[in-house]
Amino acid sequence: MRTTAFILFLTSFCLQAAEVKPKGTPGFVLRSPVVANGGALPREFTGDGDGVSPPLEWSGVPAGTKSFALIMHHFPHEGEAAKWYWTVYNIPAETKSLAKATKGIGVFGSNCINRSLGYAPPHSKGPGVKTYTLTLYALSSAPDLKVSPAQVNRDVLLAAMKDRTLGSAELSFTYDRTDLTTKEGGKDAPPEPAKEPRRQPR
Repeated sequence: MRTTAFILFLTSFCLQAAEVKPKGTPGFVLRSPVVANGGALPREFTGDGDGVSPPLEWSGVPAGTKSFALIMHHFPHEGEAAKWYWTVYNIPAETKSLAKATKGIGVFGSNCINRSLGYAPPHSKGPGVKTYTLTLYALSSAPDLKVSPAQVNRDVLLAAMKDRTLGSAELSFTYDRTDLTTKEGGKDAPPEPAKEPRRQPR
């Protein structure tokens, strides 16, 4: 019962975020050595693998940037509010990349998938290709946040950056768990019965 209640709470919590589509900044580019924009995210970085955050790097930073923030989100269905999987802020201005499974750079905020601060790997329960978007924000100053990291969700961070965003860059990728969700739902075909070894004629 407690597990069910917690799942319902997370679902409600996730759907609080409103849709915000930042405008990309020409020349400001966010990329990853493990996945191209629009490509399929390797399983290592999902809930079916090691579940670690992918490496990122960027260039073409707007002049006057004093800090960066990063948000990863996914829209479950058209017209629905976003779910957020990763919020990071107070990334130093001299930073040009984040390593795989990064730690110790910036401050990790909440995600709406689990209780942990930091990256929540894609692990959709529904079949089909899902698209996830990482957005890097170049800021004229660090966001003014007066709450704990656990209270910094997507909406809170976006509001705190509203009047200090110099530009943004996006990287989108996909993940498809169709085969895995079919098996998890118990719809996979039953195993074939073992065949008796063929007897050799005497």
